[in-house]
Amino acid sequence: NQSSLRKMLKILAYQSKIGSSSLLGELMLAILAFVGNYVFMRYLGDNGVGAFGIACYYTPFIFMIANAIIQSAQPIVSYNYAFGALERVRKTKKVLFYVALVAGIVLTAVFLFLPEIFVHFFVGKNDPAAPIAIEGFPYFAAGIIFFIFNVCIVGYFQSLEKMNSALALMILRGFLILVPSFLLIPEIIGVRGIWFAMPVSEAITFIFSVILLARINEKSRHLDR
Repeated sequence: NQSSLRKMLKILAYQSKIGSSSLLGELMLAILAFVGNYVFMRYLGDNGVGAFGIACYYTPFIFMIANAIIQSAQPIVSYNYAFGALERVRKTKKVLFYVALVAGIVLTAVFLFLPEIFVHFFVGKNDPAAPIAIEGFPYFAAGIIFFIFNVCIVGYFQSLEKMNSALALMILRGFLILVPSFLLIPEIIGVRGIWFAMPVSEAITFIFSVILLARINEKSRHLDR
């Protein structure tokens, strides 16, 4: 009947609102590739684009690892939050961020110390894009741990139905910081700045993530009293 249809549409609209930040997260990967290709082409030509393309191939894998971590925690967090079991939410949050930290450290170390192996999966040793990628991977790796934490924090906010906080972080991360970082940092420190654009964007977003997380934690403590 009409009331059931209206209720279903309302639920779909609410679910879409919760998932909007995840949509922006996927869009952020596309913006990273598009703007990065443009800037690399401008500074380093085709070989630069090839080098950055290798990094772009690995970015979705990093995202999938971060997404797997948060999706494992989301059902537990959302279920216990809905029933007011805030202590369980806090315990799950600790495990979530501990796993995110370990994953971030391991992946950062891998890309920092073994760039040749990962680059040569895609291009040969004599390819002119290879040395550009090998030199740039350690700079790019500096943002991995922040990338993973940001994905997890946004997902955590979704579990608590803090849609505005999650959406604000994704807009900040994918649009307001990332694009200016790609355009401005190379002008300041040269070609290395192109590789630093993603780490800088993720690090700044992480700072805002921690601030929002601290505010939510403070509100949660007040509810316990």
